[in-house]
Amino acid sequence: MKTTDTRVRRAITAVGGGRPVVITTGPENDNEGYLAFAAETATPRLLAFTIRHSSGYVRVALPAAECERLNLPPICHRGENRFDAAAHRVTVDWRGTGTGISATDRAATIAALAAKSSDPSDFRRPGHVVPVEVATAGVLGHPGPAEAALDLTRLAGRRHAAGLCDIVSRHRPSAMARGGELLEFALEHALPVVSVGELISYRRRVEPQVERMAETVLPNRGEGFRAIGFRDVHGGGEHLALIVGDVGPGVPVPLHVHVECVTSDVFGSTACRCGTDLRAALSDMRANDGGVVIYLRPPGPMRACGLTDTEEIDSGELSQTVAWILRDLGVYTIRLADDAPGFGLVIFGAIRERGLRVAG
Repeated sequence: MKTTDTRVRRAITAVGGGRPVVITTGPENDNEGYLAFAAETATPRLLAFTIRHSSGYVRVALPAAECERLNLPPICHRGENRFDAAAHRVTVDWRGTGTGISATDRAATIAALAAKSSDPSDFRRPGHVVPVEVATAGVLGHPGPAEAALDLTRLAGRRHAAGLCDIVSRHRPSAMARGGELLEFALEHALPVVSVGELISYRRRVEPQVERMAETVLPNRGEGFRAIGFRDVHGGGEHLALIVGDVGPGVPVPLHVHVECVTSDVFGSTACRCGTDLRAALSDMRANDGGVVIYLRPPGPMRACGLTDTEEIDSGELSQTVAWILRDLGVYTIRLADDAPGFGLVIFGAIRERGLRVAG
């Protein structure tokens, strides 16, 4: 098992058991850290610990449907970025609390926000707990700490509501804890640590990332290719698997991975090798009576070599897509062509890390 998977699973187990965890955002987001826990397990003791070591600005991550069900409107109009301040909903206190500010009162409010039986009339507005709407796909929709906290509760089998708060530096009380200090804090209090990036990688490995949409037989030069259409579960990309000849489960299957290039694939442009490599792969597979071509169409701007500025390909994410398509097809052993292009080599290397065997 990967070390990163072990960290994620420890965090899931802790959240499921009602204990807090430390979520880090990574160097791309200043190595910030958050205490997070399942909202339904909130207790005065847990909130006192959270408030003592954090900024005290306690939020509760909720799916959009729960925000609507509990009548929690945005605190401001939504801007161009869906995950701006408008994700923060109007603050609340549970009606059964006193002033709402104590650890006991906030624990009761957080638990009530997670309760299936709660309704809008159970809360006073404004209050001292901040509900936050999170992306539907969690960290796969938006790589944020609130999404990570909610993903952990879902993976732990808890109600989809998570409390979280920024951790304050002990050495510099006027600043937030970052980097190594977060690890020291977690070690001192025996808390699991997991990063947003690790959770993204874990979910991509263990949760199917594509779904089969359609299947047909495409005639081609007197023979038929079995064609299966796939769509990303998150992101909207659409892909095609072409199966040439007979593909058996126990035999290494020749595989060619191709990313759509309109100028070369459709119009035969020689500005790149994309179309040439694809046609050569199909020709070889016909000659050898077998193989699989995976034609990838990532979401986003059209890819057209020589016409538009081609964005750098995220080989890690695309290799996840390829691996899940191969699993759907029942292909677990693939063969690398001797003249595979550079991108193909990267994909093959990444696929090997996903549990598929590469021969040749």
